[in-house]
Amino acid sequence: MGIVGSAFIVAGPGQPASAQVTDALQVTNSVAEEREACKKNLLTIYEAIQAYEKDHKDLPNWLSDLVPDYLSDVSVLTCPVCRRTGKIEAPPLTDPKIATSYLFEFCPVPLGNSAPQAPTKTRRDWKRRQMELLGPVVPIVRCRHHTPVLNLSREGKIYDSGTLWEALFTNRVSRAQLSASRLTSDEAAPEANERTVKIVQVTAREPATRKQLLDLTDFYNALLTDSWHGGTGNDLAALPAGLHTFGGVEFDVRGIIQLGGKSGGATKFPTQIKEIKVQQKCQRIHFLHSAGWGGVADEGKQIGSYVVHFADNQTRLEIPIYYGRHVRNWHFVPGEPPSPDDLTVVWTGENTVSKKAGRSIRLFKSTWINLLPDMVIESIDCVSSVERAAPFLIGITVE
Repeated sequence: MGIVGSAFIVAGPGQPASAQVTDALQVTNSVAEEREACKKNLLTIYEAIQAYEKDHKDLPNWLSDLVPDYLSDVSVLTCPVCRRTGKIEAPPLTDPKIATSYLFEFCPVPLGNSAPQAPTKTRRDWKRRQMELLGPVVPIVRCRHHTPVLNLSREGKIYDSGTLWEALFTNRVSRAQLSASRLTSDEAAPEANERTVKIVQVTAREPATRKQLLDLTDFYNALLTDSWHGGTGNDLAALPAGLHTFGGVEFDVRGIIQLGGKSGGATKFPTQIKEIKVQQKCQRIHFLHSAGWGGVADEGKQIGSYVVHFADNQTRLEIPIYYGRHVRNWHFVPGEPPSPDDLTVVWTGENTVSKKAGRSIRLFKSTWINLLPDMVIESIDCVSSVERAAPFLIGITVE
């Protein structure tokens, strides 16, 4: 017997163990080489898709639409594994015009029985709805001839997954919420949100407020004077309302947008708030925010995100919210580790509950540097990861 690492290899009759080891190493190297070559194919395909989209203002229906104007070498559409095995992507998702190894996720194939309430909706419709929840991590092209599967995301990054890539993101959105039947039905939007969005009546926005201080009037679900986490006297009444500067940035402060979580008090709040209008270019986005129901055990967890939608209707960027890095519990929690440099407290105060505990309440400011400052941002979504700690938002200012 020969040994490679911790794996035992038994030589066949008449075959030396050394030859068996050599064969095993050759197979391993071959698999790795095929995988790397496939990744190069995927990146080449992505560049072709980007060029097509720039010219046509939309995605192609099939990868064959890229040939020959955007993809002159058709062999790029064949994974090295398939050159060896002769397998290609199977019907009904196979390209109708050309044999290819790759699954183009945004193809126009009707969903049929996968979406009984909307069988004529297409795979492209479904994938666009998934992007509304997850952003550009949704795969645009996949190669299912490797283990693990190779996924090329809508933003051009390659990552590994099992057969169901959605399983990687269940900390943010459940697989049920991402299913074709859920996302393409007439009731998809409220089902995906799962919890009622209760809008409250806040003080009117001051007429002279600059457009850079985004208007959240239609999205607040709690007042500053509410004990919105339950009980009495657990509010933000001490926070000055109106136009005020925190951490060197002016914000429009009039209410609270609380996202849901899995803690008991958080389950009544929505898991996402969508389409906060921006409709302007900017270099930076500042968030005045905090979190509820969090503790030391939540340090380092992603508890939500802000999804930025650009006006081209295709580009989306995600701004993650990490507990302990961007926000912590709005009530000071004993035993917290030292704050990192980018965890910035910009307001502290007290309420009845915090006074009894001998502690303060607080808000944080986070600043995101825009990667695409020359593109108009259309809107921003606030999305919870549905962890124990749940983020809440007070104001957004762009500059």
